[in-house]
Amino acid sequence: MNVGFMRNILFISSLLAVSCQVKPYAPPPVPVVVESAEVEIRFFAGRPDAIVTVKGILSSSAAMLVDPKQSREGNTLFIEVLEQTPRGATLLPDLAASPPFQTRIPIELLGTEGPGTYTLNTNGLLTTFEIPAIQATITTDEETPTEYESRIKLVDEFIPIEEAGIIPSGFIEPAAPLPPPKD
Repeated sequence: MNVGFMRNILFISSLLAVSCQVKPYAPPPVPVVVESAEVEIRFFAGRPDAIVTVKGILSSSAAMLVDPKQSREGNTLFIEVLEQTPRGATLLPDLAASPPFQTRIPIELLGTEGPGTYTLNTNGLLTTFEIPAIQATITTDEETPTEYESRIKLVDEFIPIEEAGIIPSGFIEPAAPLPPPKD
C-alpha cells in the first residue's frame, strides 16, 4: 500500500480519537437543596436594604456555590441558589456525605414597587417579608446641626497636631537660654 495513504489514515483516526474524548469542562450549575431562608432588612442612607441568609445542603463535598440568579415578578422575588461540581471530581468515601452550607445574599430591591409585603422564592422555599417606607429626615432653617470645634489643627500638611489644653508644670522643662553669638 501507499505510505502516504497509510499516514493519512493514521492521522485521521488519531483526530477522531481525540475529538471523541470527554471535554474537560465543568457541568452546568444546578440548584441546591434549601432548608431555610431568613430575610433581614437594614437601612443604608435612609433606604431599605435586604439580605437573605440561606441554609441548605450541597450535593457532595466537591460541590461549590456559584453566583445566584435573581429575578422578579410583581411582589414575588426569585433567588436561585446554584452549585457546581468540577468534572471528574473523585470523592473519598468519608467525604461523600452532603455537607451543609450557609450563605448571605443581598436581595436586589431596585425596581420594586416600594414599601409593602413581598414573597421571596428561594429554590422553591417561600418566605414573606416587609419592605418599610424610606426613612427620611427633614431639616429646616430653624434647625441647625450642632457644629463641634475640631481639636486637631493642621500645622503642616503632613503632621496633624492635637491641642491638649494646659500642660501641668513639671512635664516639660523650660528650654535653656541660647548662648550669645560669637563674633
